Amino acid sequence: MGTPVLIGHYDYTLDAKNRLVVPPRFRELLTQEKASHFILATGFDECVWMFLPSQWENFMTQFEEQAQGVKDKAAVRDARRQLFANAEEVAVDDQGRVLVSEKFKSHGGLRKEVVVIGAGKKAEVWDAGRYATYTAKKAKPAFDKIAKELGI
Repeated sequence: MGTPVLIGHYDYTLDAKNRLVVPPRFRELLTQEKASHFILATGFDECVWMFLPSQWENFMTQFEEQAQGVKDKAAVRDARRQLFANAEEVAVDDQGRVLVSEKFKSHGGLRKEVVVIGAGKKAEVWDAGRYATYTAKKAKPAFDKIAKELGI
């Protein structure tokens, strides 16, 4: 079995204690890995990344392999520190929720309404309004351009 692929768009609400429901399919994949936590990390484009443990391991392996080709070793060390300092293991509670720390809420501008999207090798957590703006201004035009170039 290869690395699981996360797909879909899920609308959720952060509760008063900053807990977020994890989509049931993502929780099923976590159970298949015999794990009880996800890894949250600060992502690009002002979202929060959410990895299954196997995805995180693959991501870190890929990072280390690609970093070997980077000439600026100090920059690689700095990037590694940034990545690890801004990642956390978050346990899934009995109701299928994870706690989103203030660090991640701030990074993603997360308010009450959020979306969790499957992004292949990881999931992303977005503020709902921010995601709608991002989709309209960047993601949809990029998809249209690439789809046309690829002829799909």
